[in-house]
Amino acid sequence: MTVEHRITHPDPYLSVVVPSLPDHDLSALVSALRNQQLDEFEAIFVVDESLGVCEARNRGVEEASGDVIAFTDDDCEPPSEWLSVIAEAFRDDPDLVILEGPVGGYGNYDGTRKYPTCNLAVRRSAIESAGGFRPEYEYWREDTEFGWRIEAEGTARYDDRMYMVHKDRPRAEIIEENERRLEREYPEKYSDIIVPDTILGRINDWLWRHGFWDRVDDIRYRGEH
Repeated sequence: MTVEHRITHPDPYLSVVVPSLPDHDLSALVSALRNQQLDEFEAIFVVDESLGVCEARNRGVEEASGDVIAFTDDDCEPPSEWLSVIAEAFRDDPDLVILEGPVGGYGNYDGTRKYPTCNLAVRRSAIESAGGFRPEYEYWREDTEFGWRIEAEGTARYDDRMYMVHKDRPRAEIIEENERRLEREYPEKYSDIIVPDTILGRINDWLWRHGFWDRVDDIRYRGEH
């Protein structure tokens, strides 16, 4: 396993953790991180094709020194204010334990407590208390399940200013076993968040499960480029 400290700091407030693979080009993401308005952070890339994303993120957290862990993916490009927004939010609110923000490009996320790890920040003490990513949710719902556990540790918030650009189509696809496990373990949250008990909510859920919104994203993304 290769743990690469691409950006270092003697006393980082924030640690950015990114899982990746040896053949992935990290140059655009590293360049965007070097252009951040915040200085006191480090960036840790866990590059290993033998690890799943849960193991890789957990390994990155173990290597991290910051009080706050910011997660993103290797095919994302954070705007220059990304980390400064995160740092400000956690410094201003000592009860804040998890922060999510909007995702543009391929992603189109606007804050519905699903906690996509392409744009997520968590207080280290909350991870230590609640535990890291669970490998049984590998590649599907590991982020949502993780976020729901972290919610029990303090305040959870969505911040419009914490914007992330997901340049490529997400690689994850629905894994029904993971979906059923999430519903069994968190029946109330699953009903409220994943499948809201409204006609529109159930229609939207059916469209999502049958790939309609993926096709919409394909058309929208091509139109933007």
